[in-house]
Amino acid sequence: MKASQIGIQVLREMPADADDLAAAWLIRGGYIHRHAAGIFTFAPLIYRVEKKVTDIINEEITRYGGIQVRFPLLQSAEIWQQSGRWAVYEHANLMFQSEDRKGRLFGLSPTAEEVACDLGKHLIRSPNQLPLNVFQNHMKFRDELRPRSGLLRSREFIMMDAYSFDIDEEGLDLAYRKMRQAYHAIYKKMGFDYIVVQADSGAIGGSASEEFMAVSEAGEDTLLYTDNYAANIERAVSEAPAPVKAEDGEMEIIDTPDSETIKKVADFVGVHPSAVLKTLVFDLVYEDKVEQVVVLIRGDCDVNAVKLGNHFGAIAAQPSDAETVEKIAGCPPGYVGPINMKPGAKVIADKTLEGLTSLVSGCCEPDRHAIHVQPGRDFEMPEIVDVRMANPGETAPDGQPLQQCKGIEIGHVFKLGTKYSEPLGAGVTDANQQFQHFHMGCYGIGTTRILQTIVDQNCDAETGIKWPVVLAPFHAHLIPVKADNEEMMRAAEDMGAKLEALGCECIVDDRKGSVGSKLKDSDILGMPLRVVFGRDLADGKVEIFNRLTDVKDVVPIDEAIERLSGFVKAELEAADARRDAVVAEGV
Repeated sequence: MKASQIGIQVLREMPADADDLAAAWLIRGGYIHRHAAGIFTFAPLIYRVEKKVTDIINEEITRYGGIQVRFPLLQSAEIWQQSGRWAVYEHANLMFQSEDRKGRLFGLSPTAEEVACDLGKHLIRSPNQLPLNVFQNHMKFRDELRPRSGLLRSREFIMMDAYSFDIDEEGLDLAYRKMRQAYHAIYKKMGFDYIVVQADSGAIGGSASEEFMAVSEAGEDTLLYTDNYAANIERAVSEAPAPVKAEDGEMEIIDTPDSETIKKVADFVGVHPSAVLKTLVFDLVYEDKVEQVVVLIRGDCDVNAVKLGNHFGAIAAQPSDAETVEKIAGCPPGYVGPINMKPGAKVIADKTLEGLTSLVSGCCEPDRHAIHVQPGRDFEMPEIVDVRMANPGETAPDGQPLQQCKGIEIGHVFKLGTKYSEPLGAGVTDANQQFQHFHMGCYGIGTTRILQTIVDQNCDAETGIKWPVVLAPFHAHLIPVKADNEEMMRAAEDMGAKLEALGCECIVDDRKGSVGSKLKDSDILGMPLRVVFGRDLADGKVEIFNRLTDVKDVVPIDEAIERLSGFVKAELEAADARRDAVVAEGV
């Protein structure tokens, strides 16, 4: 194919408004064009990459039993209201909504659990039809508050979403393991550096979930891991550092002027922050109400709002405003504590308070604190739960110190159980004539995110993209030094035809312009291989350059064809071998 046929247009400078390096290279290389905030047009080159990504995903999901379907983008509010998720997305303001001419409310699909469950309800009439796993690669929409990072946080995106149906938990476990292995096969073939972490189920819900995270400093997610344990920071657990014990004594209330923070009060009293009792008020947001909860935790620790919300089954947990704090505790923030708190408040305590016998605590009076406070003696110890945020360096469940990295979510798997099938009445009658709700799993892969994330892991800050062979839009970029030189063009087209016949996809750069600008464009575009047809052509030779290994050489044309096609063949075989190694492990 010729470059002039697909409209290659490389920008001379990096886009000023790009806040992510990989996104900047995609925009500068003309792969994507920003239409509006979080909305992009895909040019021909990136569409070729998308097709390769989609083909790999479809092949592996099909290998593990998936059957392709297509769900509607426009979904009725009614079915989302049945599952209870309409309120969840309304609270987060994430769903694009619209009324039709008859006043019926619809939403643009951010995901498809409800309509998938409804399909299962109508398709599956007998246990003999189970298990069933359906999937699609289709557009999704999220009305992001702050679209950013190019394709990573966009308002319109492509996602593979699959939904499994089983008669019981045992069947769901098997379906989950199959899909988990399919994900490994997909990401190994693509060449990702990734880890699998325990994750919060979020708005999707369910009993268990894991995220497949591409390791990247550009990632928004913080991951904590060891050799045998990994979790998103929202889900991570660890052993808190040992507290620095304060001197025991009888509780006493003292003046603590201008000591509204943990550090200030600890410094004023002369204790370590771990000997201070931190008391916070949170709003628990439900579908039809908002309640408050008071959280007691050690002063050197932070509350994990996700853990807190999950404990109470709330849509979200968020810090209360000052007015609400004063209403609940009877004092401004900074001086709240279990001592002298207004009666009737819902209170919980984090595990870090267990065994502590002397704490500095707010006493619900401005500029005053209680010292030598002993939980259980000076106030009734409430329910104890784990709502603490884990931190790097702390001891993980496997006994090793936690390490930290950033990651980009490229896949997520969930065990939904009967979360959707029960409210939607979806299931079958078993052999004992008992109605059984489907045990469902759902599985998502960020197809659009993969396009940018693979660039993130295969580019440099100075020159451009370095596409891996398995996903490159073209394998080889053939550049005649002079596009109007018939001999050079003929040689490039002839080599391109021969390479194509050997499985090496080529683009012939027939654009007008200097060879210097074309070489710079070639680096930005990032095809794995490059061939330059210049002065050496008179001797039957060309310059070949491997963008992935940075090796350059001048060789005869026949040798160039052999080396280029051989490299592509070897890289594709290596990608398949990585995939095959996963498949060979069995489920």
